[in-house]
Amino acid sequence: MESKNKLDRAMQLHLQTLTDNKRLHGARYRVALCCNIVADGVVGIAESFVDTQSVTKLFTAVAILQLQEKGILSLQASVADFLPKFRKSPFSKITILHLLTHTSGLAALQDAFPERKLDWEAHVNPADIKGTWIPAILEKGLFFEPGTKWEYSKAGFCVLGEIIQRVTGCKAEEYMRKHILLPCEMTNSHWNQNMDLIWEEIPKTAWGLLTPLEELVQFGIMLAESGVYKGKRVLSEKSIELLETNCLSPNIRDYCWDHSGKPVGYGAGCPVYVPGYEPQWTVGERTIYHEGAGACMLLINRKERLAAAWNTPFTDKSSWCEEAVKGTASVLWKNICDNDSESFKTIRV
Repeated sequence: MESKNKLDRAMQLHLQTLTDNKRLHGARYRVALCCNIVADGVVGIAESFVDTQSVTKLFTAVAILQLQEKGILSLQASVADFLPKFRKSPFSKITILHLLTHTSGLAALQDAFPERKLDWEAHVNPADIKGTWIPAILEKGLFFEPGTKWEYSKAGFCVLGEIIQRVTGCKAEEYMRKHILLPCEMTNSHWNQNMDLIWEEIPKTAWGLLTPLEELVQFGIMLAESGVYKGKRVLSEKSIELLETNCLSPNIRDYCWDHSGKPVGYGAGCPVYVPGYEPQWTVGERTIYHEGAGACMLLINRKERLAAAWNTPFTDKSSWCEEAVKGTASVLWKNICDNDSESFKTIRV
């Protein structure tokens, strides 16, 4: 119990300090090690349901990897093999892996480069959403040769959702509910229905999943346990390895949000921690994670059998509180490494 109390105290102190300093409204966190919940707490005001925002992309990546396991598609396949509108140059060079790693060249998020005109959503015709949303993306053009740069693209993950729909014959959200959410017992998780009209037709595979924090951790446990949740195989270990392996060369850099060209580690659908790439925070090598602008974070390390999530709603939504997201990861990691991880195996909360 002492180890658990120390971990909880460290998380509480860190998040309470940020709340007291008016950086957060509050926070909610949950940590699992070896399938046991070893820390679970709330500070201030934080809803039990998490607006995961971009963490949704990790679920989409798992869906794509499942389809590769079934032989329905390949990460190296051209997007044009599934979506005819991509058959014209220069879009014909884009692969599924380019979409998963944000290296496709398609339009990045508008706020990542405010000086560019990237808002493709404004050009979707509400009277013909199905027929105009992909052309709206393509009309923005290709901003670089696929595979040569990294720019965070919501558009690319929407396209992945359309591929899922084309090859399965059902909406991407329904495929993910049946093949990911339900096997992970995420029975209360669902997609946000209070979104702009266009999102009734465009796949909600870049954002939009709403989930209780405990269910988000259940998904994380599946990944931390090499693709198995309570004896059910959801994803193969080989696919997990693709998530954990940095697919990008060292010369690919991040210039989004004035990041000034910092190196990027990215697996087949999510960031992967590479020591030395971001010295301001520390977790274990091959840790995979995803942030969401809700703001929240899901973090997984298979070696430690760690799955953790936290929801940290910012007081100022116009600025990003790094200490609450990646800073919390560092606090968590330090307190796990300061203790013998074997001692956590018998702790339940």
